Amino acid sequence: MARMFHSENLNNLLPMIEKELKEVFKGCKTIAIKLHFGEPGNKYALTPEQVKPITDLFKKSRINYFLFDTSVSYDSLRNNPKTHKKYALEKGWGKLGEVKLNDNFIVSKGKRMNYEIAKELVNADGVLVISHFKGHFCSGFGGAIKNLGMGTLTKKSKQAIHDFAKPIIIGKCIQCKACEKACPIDGIKVEKEPKFIKCYGCSNCIYACPNKVLAPKLDYFDVLLADGANTAQKTFKKFYYINFLINISKYCDCEENPEGIISKNAGYIAGRDAVAIDKASYDITTNNGKNDVFLKYNKKSGLKQIEAAEKLGMGNSKYELVNI
Repeated sequence: MARMFHSENLNNLLPMIEKELKEVFKGCKTIAIKLHFGEPGNKYALTPEQVKPITDLFKKSRINYFLFDTSVSYDSLRNNPKTHKKYALEKGWGKLGEVKLNDNFIVSKGKRMNYEIAKELVNADGVLVISHFKGHFCSGFGGAIKNLGMGTLTKKSKQAIHDFAKPIIIGKCIQCKACEKACPIDGIKVEKEPKFIKCYGCSNCIYACPNKVLAPKLDYFDVLLADGANTAQKTFKKFYYINFLINISKYCDCEENPEGIISKNAGYIAGRDAVAIDKASYDITTNNGKNDVFLKYNKKSGLKQIEAAEKLGMGNSKYELVNI
């Protein structure tokens, strides 16, 4: 059982985080801080000011670190290192420390496929994963698992996860329209059989089909996401996780318009287990599932990624929560 530390006030949590970081990263010369710098225009993504108290702990302990993120596969300033870095520096991330952005990678074999993982993270002495916990239309929510399962991979591997999770028709459709209703982006129209007008490979329609007419090309989105995350974590020498449960928007920080806030601020969680920290974040945000805002707004609770990651051995969904 993993021990998670939670507080509604980050300042109250800092002494415990400092203690934990010193223990986990003892002897490390350089730490990579894995962040999401946010899509231009997104007003809910993490800001340098919000993260500064964490980087100040490294400065206080005289531990070298750098800030890192990977390129995205869609049309954005963030789809190549040059304009991504320019944007990150303009947003102020360079005031916290060195910003490194490149597309160098190593290939690591996962359970379901091979993944291209950012070389900067693999080569670092340790990785601190700071995640903004918020909604996501493919995974229900995005937290630590998604920060690794997408955020540490090259755009080729990111796209492969989406593509290999897309549905194929393997049986005879009875036009029940369960898949149509389950699609979070209204991208399916059922006629004689499902017609996929727009698809990001979330797998919702496959889960919903009562007659197993649909199947993923390779595996469910949540399984591939968890597999990518677990494969990445295995390449890290040491790691630690912090989730920010603030400005919990409907959609991800990858979106220019993440739409509105769907849950009140719930503080900050820190711990050594990615599975436990996401489960604790979900439990706190949704009142143990009684008010599942992710299921309500994105038609997926997000628990399937946790189940998949735990099954892969990435961590433990059972946790002890220490409120500070």
